[in-house]
Amino acid sequence: MSRAEQFDRLDFDLDDDEEDAADEAVVVVSAPTMQQELSVLADRKPPWMWPINPSFITGLGDSVMAVRPKKNRPHEGLDIFAPPGARIYTASKGRVLRVRDGRASPQKKSRRAGLFVDFLSDPDDQGVQYIQRYLHLASVRDLGKDPLAQGSPIAELAAPYTSGLAERSHLHFEVRAVKGDGSYGPPIDPRRFLPPLSIA
Repeated sequence: MSRAEQFDRLDFDLDDDEEDAADEAVVVVSAPTMQQELSVLADRKPPWMWPINPSFITGLGDSVMAVRPKKNRPHEGLDIFAPPGARIYTASKGRVLRVRDGRASPQKKSRRAGLFVDFLSDPDDQGVQYIQRYLHLASVRDLGKDPLAQGSPIAELAAPYTSGLAERSHLHFEVRAVKGDGSYGPPIDPRRFLPPLSIA
């Protein structure tokens, strides 16, 4: 089982059909402690960009929390509200691990995700890579496994109720660090990696 497939099962328990393994192995490094990460982040420019053009973002919803109020389940990413059809861009450099379409899946967790993309970032200044997950998409471009620059267009945002549990049109943007043993850590608030956002 590839690390990418392991991520699928641990996170969403997605369908068990076989996926092509990623062309390149994930770089395995020792994950920094929270204290190390915070001290590094405090002294540098945010390394990523917003995955939606900020001029189209109409609001931010829930971010990472262990128990989401009134939902009785955890929330593992940041909800970024924007109009249907808004273009989705890679927040960092890296490559696509897989595109999955859970919209017609018999698995409830897959249907909640809808059409989504898993993306592996290039190593940061500390040598750490991150999995970025982009959920609730209407369509995804034919991207292959080639390296992509930061800001590469990858998808368009879906209308409400057409791609997973989305009452309002929004991107669910999820981030997890690749740990030293090749497994994946808990969800991280993506705002730690993004520049400040001002919404009119």
